[in-house]
Amino acid sequence: ERRRSSAASAASAASKSPQATQPAQEDKPKKEQLEMSKLALDFLFVKRLWGLFKVLFPLHRRSQTVWLAMVVLATHIIDQVATYFVGTLPSEFYAVLSARAEDAYKMLLAQALLIVFCKSLTLAGIRAVTSILSLKCRQMADFALHRLYFKRQAFFKLNTMSDNIDNPDQRMTQDVEKCTRILCTDILGPTMIAPFIIGYYTYLTYTSTGWMGPVAIFACFFLMTAVNKVLLSPIVALVNEQEKREGDFRARHMEVRSNSESIAFYHGGFIENVFANQKLAALIKTQRKLIDWHFVLGFATNAFQYFGSILSYLLLAIPVFITQDYAHMEPSEIAKEISRNSFFYLYLISAFSSIVTLSEKFGDLAGVTHRVMALLEELHRLHSDCLETERPPSTVPSSVVVMASDEDREKTKEIEELHGRQLGDVDEEEEELLARQQRNSDDEWPDDGIAMTIDTVTLAVPNDPNHHVINGLSLQLVAGRNLLITGESGAGKSSLMRMFAGLWHSVSGKVDRHWHARPNLLFLPQRPYFPSKGYSLRQQLVYPAKAKNVEKDLPRLAAILEIVRMEHLIERCGGFDTPVEWDWMETLSPGELQRLSIGRVLYAKPRIVFLDEATSALGFDIELQLYKALQQESITFVSVGHRYSLKALHDVELRLTGNGDWQLSDIDAASIISRTQSILGTDTVFSM
Repeated sequence: ERRRSSAASAASAASKSPQATQPAQEDKPKKEQLEMSKLALDFLFVKRLWGLFKVLFPLHRRSQTVWLAMVVLATHIIDQVATYFVGTLPSEFYAVLSARAEDAYKMLLAQALLIVFCKSLTLAGIRAVTSILSLKCRQMADFALHRLYFKRQAFFKLNTMSDNIDNPDQRMTQDVEKCTRILCTDILGPTMIAPFIIGYYTYLTYTSTGWMGPVAIFACFFLMTAVNKVLLSPIVALVNEQEKREGDFRARHMEVRSNSESIAFYHGGFIENVFANQKLAALIKTQRKLIDWHFVLGFATNAFQYFGSILSYLLLAIPVFITQDYAHMEPSEIAKEISRNSFFYLYLISAFSSIVTLSEKFGDLAGVTHRVMALLEELHRLHSDCLETERPPSTVPSSVVVMASDEDREKTKEIEELHGRQLGDVDEEEEELLARQQRNSDDEWPDDGIAMTIDTVTLAVPNDPNHHVINGLSLQLVAGRNLLITGESGAGKSSLMRMFAGLWHSVSGKVDRHWHARPNLLFLPQRPYFPSKGYSLRQQLVYPAKAKNVEKDLPRLAAILEIVRMEHLIERCGGFDTPVEWDWMETLSPGELQRLSIGRVLYAKPRIVFLDEATSALGFDIELQLYKALQQESITFVSVGHRYSLKALHDVELRLTGNGDWQLSDIDAASIISRTQSILGTDTVFSM
């Protein structure tokens, strides 16, 4: 038996008093308030806005957002040309009416109708193009954030260890949506076209110096209301669906946030990335339909609005050509000049008014830009802190945890390149990369049967390095030698499992991982995790892999469900591939969830499985059956548990005695079986 005690741990714990930690806790809200008070329309905002532009409009590759921005600018220019002709129409009508030229009037009326049609089309086009640009920018921003959020377990560190960012799920959903919407639909177009408008109409104003009857107005209003009522019906339904999709998208991130440790144990970051992008695709598909209907509605609304500008001249035609009320009047050019000049003045004033109105939008944009870019900066910081973990074993200082990378750089580059493309282009290639990521590449590393070597490791709580959980631990995890970790509650058993998974790093010593984590190692966390709503029984069993509709897998999946005594789920779920809408975590009992988790192990067949009280909700008989099933598949297990009966299934016991102390000893299976026999009965023990 090996024993290691740590007086240093007790000393450090004694020196860590409540008075020492209280000031830091009191300073945290003050620090957050100070950081928030610094956010404004300043150089930091300009720097972050420029960083946001580099994410949304990358110039180093062909980007749809850059081309869409050019289309927005071109559409605004066409719209301003149409606006000029619309604004000069009154003066032309005054001149024609003053000259009583009926043929010219008819020709001008046809031209006016064509101009108004073009103006209505350009306005609807501006709204459609800017909305599409907003969607594409949201895709670019969310893909960039997803790539960093789900990589190297950053979602776990951000949600559990980082005090710098609040509500990362809200920043990636609501804040990104609001940021891209304000930027693309409210600010980008008017900002790009404003210099041209102000310059041109300032020149026209420098070189130079409009009404309708009640019946026509009310008739136009009622007609517009009837048309809008017809067009609004499908829009209301789509808006309702959009809100539902928004809720589903944020719920996906909330689920990752609530179960970040469990997903990290599964190394499920990549598949969660896929799931999140699927929710995003459904949301954007609905929003695209909404844009199409808004285009039709916008065209109709704008057509009626600008038709009103011609309506007054249609009314003036009655006394001029029909009643001949103006027969005694001479033509005059004064009205024409007044009309032209009034348009120039009003439009220049409107251009300046628009810029003033944008100041409020800039304030809203600054707030969400700070939040989104602060999240991106924090994710980059988390990844820069993990760069040392990419180095091979035994080449770094002893205080560094060494991990074999799950993704080599070439595969990572290919995966990252996917995030700049359209969703429709990603699916097939993403499937191939996911499958390639899960292939066994153990031939790159020497395999002597040792999975992990822990050399005089001291483990501490990440945010409190003075609080040592384990001191000077040394052991090896070897294939075929089952390890049982025991100890009182709070002794550090789950903390040790986090270190095995690479979620926590040691403050001293070295952890060498001799195998790639996937597919050789699989972690079953203390709290089972099953993605909810819309995922099939097959997907739940193969998680964290992505389910494929392969017929030959069905008998094997059915056999696994029979082993874990959950075969009734096949009928309940409508087969293996039917999407299930109920919440697995709420519908199934804790014991059923733990049995399905063991089913995942039997499907994945890792060389070593880490079980953090993964059978605590099961009876002895089913627990014994599941452990025997693991042994039959030649799966080595490292278990955390309290039951005495578990000792007979393991070869070595690591007992954590508290205050960082530990004991490592071989298990005498004969004495364990003898004692268990006296408690449980001969038949039960012999079955072991």
